[in-house]
Amino acid sequence: MNRRDEARAATLAEIKAAARRLLISGGVAAIGLRAVAREVNLTAPALYRYFPSHEALLTELVADLYDELTSALMELGCEGEGDLGAQLYLLANGLRDWALAHPAEFALLFGTTVPSPDAPDHNDTSGHRAAMRFGALFKELVAAIWHEKPFPYPPDDQLGTVLTAQLTAESEHFRGMPPGAIYLGLTYWTRLYGLICMEVFGQLHWVLPDAAAYFEAQLYEIGLAMGLDCPTPE
Repeated sequence: MNRRDEARAATLAEIKAAARRLLISGGVAAIGLRAVAREVNLTAPALYRYFPSHEALLTELVADLYDELTSALMELGCEGEGDLGAQLYLLANGLRDWALAHPAEFALLFGTTVPSPDAPDHNDTSGHRAAMRFGALFKELVAAIWHEKPFPYPPDDQLGTVLTAQLTAESEHFRGMPPGAIYLGLTYWTRLYGLICMEVFGQLHWVLPDAAAYFEAQLYEIGLAMGLDCPTPE
């Protein structure tokens, strides 16, 4: 990398760092190109040489945040070594910890649709690819759990033809798991995701001043359903 490339890379990093600061202080709406340009002492036209649009900047920020989260969770997963129950416990708690420590970033990743999933080039964006890398952590873990010790799952006729067809189409991404097993894996993920969202966005305070114990109990219940030896809630 020559000096020109190094300077460009440094400016790109500075721009994305400024966008993140604005996100934390004012939410997604605060990440305007002019506002970011002011943060890094650039004119708006100059900023366009680095990011051609507002969505392009958000997409790169999304990619960076997903990769940051994925790296943090991968490190935690390694601590569980070959114990799949421990890995599930560590990854789920790691996601919750990251979300609570970075509520604005979590809201951007999981509370909005940036970039638009309906855009024609959505699957080719850096943000989408980073999201898929994040999702693969949980997909691969659920598949590993299933192949090590298959857990009971609902039959196809209980799920209906439409849902069964959609889940069957995803089987290759779950190492050949049957539709009913994928259904349970998805159910467990939505439970974890829903719990974390409600806690991050302040929707559990009406009954749980501290939702940690409830989260632990849910993890234990999910682990039992998957035939895992998860830590008993304290």
